[in-house]
Amino acid sequence: MSATFLLAFYTDVLGITAAAAGTLFLVARIWDAINDPIMGGIADKVFSKRVKNAKDQGKVIEKFRPYLLKGSWPVIIAAILMFIAPKGLDGTQKLIWAYATYILWGMTYTFINIPYGGLAAVMTQDTAERSKLSVSRGLGGLIGAMVTRIVVPLLLVQFSDNEAKGYLITMIVFGGITFLSYLYSYFNVKENIVIQGDTNAKFKFSDIFSVILKNRPFLAVSLASVAMLTGLLIQGSMNIYYFRENLDALELMALTGLTAIIPMLFVSVIVPKLVKNYGVKKTSWVSSLISALIFALLFFLPTSPWIYLGGTLIASVFMMIPNMIVWGMVSDCIDYNQYLSGTRQEGSIYGIYSFVRKMGQAFAGFFSGIGLSIVGYIAGADMQTTGTLLGIKFLTIGVPAIAMFIAFIAYYFIWNLTPEKQKEVIDTINNSNNNKGDLND
Repeated sequence: MSATFLLAFYTDVLGITAAAAGTLFLVARIWDAINDPIMGGIADKVFSKRVKNAKDQGKVIEKFRPYLLKGSWPVIIAAILMFIAPKGLDGTQKLIWAYATYILWGMTYTFINIPYGGLAAVMTQDTAERSKLSVSRGLGGLIGAMVTRIVVPLLLVQFSDNEAKGYLITMIVFGGITFLSYLYSYFNVKENIVIQGDTNAKFKFSDIFSVILKNRPFLAVSLASVAMLTGLLIQGSMNIYYFRENLDALELMALTGLTAIIPMLFVSVIVPKLVKNYGVKKTSWVSSLISALIFALLFFLPTSPWIYLGGTLIASVFMMIPNMIVWGMVSDCIDYNQYLSGTRQEGSIYGIYSFVRKMGQAFAGFFSGIGLSIVGYIAGADMQTTGTLLGIKFLTIGVPAIAMFIAFIAYYFIWNLTPEKQKEVIDTINNSNNNKGDLND
């Protein structure tokens, strides 16, 4: 709910301009991105101290699960504060309140989300199982988004005479559901990787560049993720303009939800089998290339709402595959980093990856507006020029084609973890851990 309805709350209830809200999102997102690797480093450092102080080096010392309990209530409180509209504030004071509560929410979310994201790396070393966890995460996020989009408007309608109260009560309801979800995860998730000795190293901010440059799989995932996110976000932002200006069929835009939901449900079933049979490298580069080619073909086909909906439905199936398994691939990057350096930094590396993603998200939103200006879009015009319409089509279809081709390049030419290499990495890590365990006996 926080991401989907916050802009409407800011403009319609709190009373700040859309431009001011957009600037807030950009500034806060950049600040949030900086916090992610810092939080990852903190998680690694705290765990390192716990390992050193542990009496029994052969037992599982939980690294990330405790944060699901510790971070659950602060993030809920911060989210509720975001949807409070204090009375009697002037314009500047409203902005200060919005900045303070939104940034607070972002920091508390980072506190729980970075450890949550690192869980897959300490739950299993099996690539196929990590892919299943990654798919489950994506599917759960989709279900949450669907429930929010359906239920929240229904709740808000009940408070149409008092929107401020409606938003607050709705956030409290969803906050309670979220809190129970965190508790459920806390009591049912199990960390299975036994740490033999202290394998963590202290995080430095310069590690961001070191990991990106030296860890080829991480570089591939980062480049592909930024490209895919940019394509997805720009396409999502441009859809309303494409349907209204190019297709003259704004009423059909609601069907784009199906082009996201149907591929997600289909992909959630087939991805584990694809990864098991072909490995993450081949699964990722083949699906990325096919998606890029479909988008490229779609760009040159006649402008029609049904051609667009059908084409994006098929392209989205292949686009969704690497997006669904990327979180498991980050866990593989963590293993590879330990293989190279001898130190294990789940929190730091996941935090760095989250930093890269959020920077990409921040600037993708910014470039959406810039792109409209470049193509000459005029708000409120009865008809856009031919060049502008072509530009909108390029932003909506051409950019995703380029983005997925960049993802193909990253996965095919940069990612170097074949199934055989992955086995070598895991064997080396396990042998190293066993040797450290022998030294501690």
